[in-house]
Amino acid sequence: MDTTGSEVSRRAFLRRLGAGGATLGVLLAGCEVAAPQPPSATPGAAARSTGIQTATPGAAAVSSKVIRLSSVVVPQESGLYDQLFPEFERRTGYKIEVTTAQDVYGPARAGKFDMVLSHYQHEGVSTFVQEGFGEWPRVVFYSPGAVIGPPNDPAGVRGVTDVVEAFRRIDRAGAAFVVNDIDGLRYLGEVIRSAANLSTSLDRYVDKGTKGAEAMRAAAQAGGYTMWGVVPFLRLQQQGKLPLEPLMIQDQLLKSVMVTIVVSTQKLGGINTDGARSLQQYLLEAGTQAKIRTFRMAGIAEQAWWPAAQDNEQAIMPRR
Repeated sequence: MDTTGSEVSRRAFLRRLGAGGATLGVLLAGCEVAAPQPPSATPGAAARSTGIQTATPGAAAVSSKVIRLSSVVVPQESGLYDQLFPEFERRTGYKIEVTTAQDVYGPARAGKFDMVLSHYQHEGVSTFVQEGFGEWPRVVFYSPGAVIGPPNDPAGVRGVTDVVEAFRRIDRAGAAFVVNDIDGLRYLGEVIRSAANLSTSLDRYVDKGTKGAEAMRAAAQAGGYTMWGVVPFLRLQQQGKLPLEPLMIQDQLLKSVMVTIVVSTQKLGGINTDGARSLQQYLLEAGTQAKIRTFRMAGIAEQAWWPAAQDNEQAIMPRR
């Protein structure tokens, strides 16, 4: 994940892909993968063409009709927000100000945002809620991760739909697997190793605390495999192509749960709770979840995001 603030529209993302977008589409189709997670810009960037406003972190809401959303980078930069938010704004009259960054919970603690959207395993989720700064997290969608490896794929991972089997093949091939120590991927690797009964094998399981781009470069240097989100990997490839490809994303274990948390007025004032709850409710609606399912990134035919609405509120999941 990036550690700098970022607000990039789908159009800006496509400009980054440029002519390479078609190539990436072919690459991913050949890998039988679906692509999404990427770049970073400067807080306070110009508003997107959809009418969704952007805001510098810490800027106060100008009215009760403004919802200040603090979000991790991936959904906005993949274009998902451009797909979902205009309908909400037309329907409700609210305007959404989106600010993306790695640190989404620190500014929210200071009362600078009305709602936070992040990966469930993102640092700060539990303490934010347990200390009374946020309401109960609501699961809204899954973002995709991938097993990434060299184009010649010596372990034969491409086309495999079971990540446990993929790890077994990597082990049998004697290939290196470089741990990407970010956002729970170390934990995920341990789950998969245990499921594959490889806890004491996979001798070339390289765990040196490398993260993100550093882990990708280490895997490329070793001619081995690793894991990361599809979209940040594609972004990295646009910055300087590595001899790596996303080889599989199909397994459910590779999908990362993402949640919304409404900032609570228990400790903070000036929070647009009604607006934030309205946006959260919209994301949980069946129609919105269907849009998430059908969303595609330009130039990439495969599914990019997956519906994941989970809620224990009777208004969302009525008893029968």
